[in-house]
Amino acid sequence: MLTQSTPPDLDSILNEDDDGQLPGETIRYLTYVENKLYADIQARKRIDSGLLFLACQISSCSLSWLLFNLQVTLTIIQVSSAVVSLLPGLIDVGDSFSFSISSDSWEFNLGQKPLIGIVKLAIGGAVSFSGTSKITSEIIQTKQAIAQTYQEIRSSEGLSFQLPDMGMSLLIALSGVVLLGIVKKFSTTNNNQENNIND
Repeated sequence: MLTQSTPPDLDSILNEDDDGQLPGETIRYLTYVENKLYADIQARKRIDSGLLFLACQISSCSLSWLLFNLQVTLTIIQVSSAVVSLLPGLIDVGDSFSFSISSDSWEFNLGQKPLIGIVKLAIGGAVSFSGTSKITSEIIQTKQAIAQTYQEIRSSEGLSFQLPDMGMSLLIALSGVVLLGIVKKFSTTNNNQENNIND
């Protein structure tokens, strides 16, 4: 039958004198565990930060095209894409940035690694610009095409006003012939009546 026993090291630690002093080997072990945990936490923070940065860049491009398909205005597309892509850089800069002011002076500090936040901001801005530049050029080209089509329609309307179509031309000519015939008939009738009076 197996019995659970407390490790001897733990027993010796618990049964120590009241002076509270730990053996040197235990202190070294606890320091090692603490440093290892701290290094693991820092590594996990870097991995999480990198994954957040990558996800925000992909989401920025996807969001801009989604909003474009939903026919949202260009300003909202650009602002939304910029906010999402710049978010990781702003978080890094905001976490490391510190500002203090006193009656004598003021000072600000960018933290231990300010270059990481600045690089993330620069990459986020470039991704946002490249993601929305295609949409911006498409919208500008569409507006130019609409303006050109509208101008062509206006020009063709002006040309049709100057040169009526064939049906309208025939109608005007027929109306003129009928009007000329009526005037001729009335003038002939008046001439005949005057000749009869003179006779």
